[in-house]
Amino acid sequence: MMATQLASRYEHDAEFLAEILDCYQPHCRYLRWAAVDLAGDTIRGSAALAIPQSCYINDTGHLNSVEVNICYNQMLYQAIATAVRHRLGAVFSTWSMADFRRRKLSDVLIARFTSSFHRPIDPRSFHGEISLDTVIQRRLRPDSDPLISMETSFRYWDDNGGSCTGNARVAIVGR
Repeated sequence: MMATQLASRYEHDAEFLAEILDCYQPHCRYLRWAAVDLAGDTIRGSAALAIPQSCYINDTGHLNSVEVNICYNQMLYQAIATAVRHRLGAVFSTWSMADFRRRKLSDVLIARFTSSFHRPIDPRSFHGEISLDTVIQRRLRPDSDPLISMETSFRYWDDNGGSCTGNARVAIVGR
């Protein structure tokens, strides 16, 4: 008989979130609250987000694709950092926080990104979820860090029925 792995939840930690988002300009830190869940081998993040003012365009009155991508990046970094901090999953349990800090900007690459807007979302207050659906690593060279390939999915919504979904393929390259 196989043992069932219970889901684990890692609640919001404001100081940790501030550390994760320190690479963003202060006015571009849209992730306000985040928690991460582990169920089996799947890492999932949930978030509260807010964009008081766009960092690059006049107010459109709705969340746009550039902001979706920025929010996705912030949720992805939070999910990976939490996995590293709490040793979650086969891949990220082998990293240290120093590994995460060293690799988060230079080594994390979005290879493919798609988003679909179903109804406009109010950017001033909305929610998000991210799922690291598959995380696979392999070595391209014996002397390099492993290449990590992730298939991820995400969604955003607001309290007025706004909705957006998407998928991204992420590579974490070894150097």
